[in-house]
Amino acid sequence: MIRSVFQAHLFIFLATCFTSMNYSIAKIVMPSEIKPYSIVLTRILISVAFFFLLDFLLNPKAKYNVPLKDMLRLAFCGTVGVAVNQLTLYKGLSITTPINAALIVATIPVFVLILSALFLRSVPTWKQSLGVMISASGAYYLIMYTGGGLEIKNLTGDLLILLNCISYAIYMVIVKPLLEKYPPLFLTKWMFAVAAVVVLPFTYQDALQTDWMNISAAGWQSYLYIILFATLFNYYFTTASLQWLSPVTAGTYGYLQPFLATLFAVALGVDIISPEKIIAGVAIFVGILLTSRLFNKTAV
Repeated sequence: MIRSVFQAHLFIFLATCFTSMNYSIAKIVMPSEIKPYSIVLTRILISVAFFFLLDFLLNPKAKYNVPLKDMLRLAFCGTVGVAVNQLTLYKGLSITTPINAALIVATIPVFVLILSALFLRSVPTWKQSLGVMISASGAYYLIMYTGGGLEIKNLTGDLLILLNCISYAIYMVIVKPLLEKYPPLFLTKWMFAVAAVVVLPFTYQDALQTDWMNISAAGWQSYLYIILFATLFNYYFTTASLQWLSPVTAGTYGYLQPFLATLFAVALGVDIISPEKIIAGVAIFVGILLTSRLFNKTAV
């Protein structure tokens, strides 16, 4: 589907916009009308059906001989990149604020840098190491001190969002070798299939307890956005763009999320800007700038 680097950048930018808006839009329906895990299960099941049908219609005769090594990597991608990612994201988002979540998500490139050093043997410079420490300090300040003090509820939510960032960074690094062998749609459908099996034991009770018949019109609109834009388009656009872009380059688009998410959150009236969030945001961005400077020269 993507035929140029420009299209890859366009796709990852659109995916970033979808994610940034999702922080605020999801709060409209969650957890007041639909519980977080109910959203996770239904969005994954719908995605499985959609991606399998789409792949069948577009590639009815496509067959791939997948060795066991690739099967295991694909299963790990589905577990970490979809199952863990979605469980932590929606549970965390339900008990923290959109701006907090977006600022923490901006640390994804830092985790990608660390993982690249560990698994791809990419040795970080002193500036990048300093950037990691500064970003970590900003994230720590945001998690511990926003809102005028430590609140266990927000703390748990922020830590879950942090775990979400780590899982997504792992996914962006480990999926790259598979994209050199298989099409994005093939990988995406099987990742969601694996994720469906993984999340089912943790989410089915919430789905059964949700009063689907009494969800408001605004709730259904929010839910539709989550399914269509924040899930189907988001995952496919991201996976497809990684065929052309390095994980670090794609990860740099996370820098835009706090800015975009803040605009949407303030516009919708679901969050406010505080001095603590500004301080934390500046620290995170300074650290990100230091960690990304080398890759701006070497990555596509």
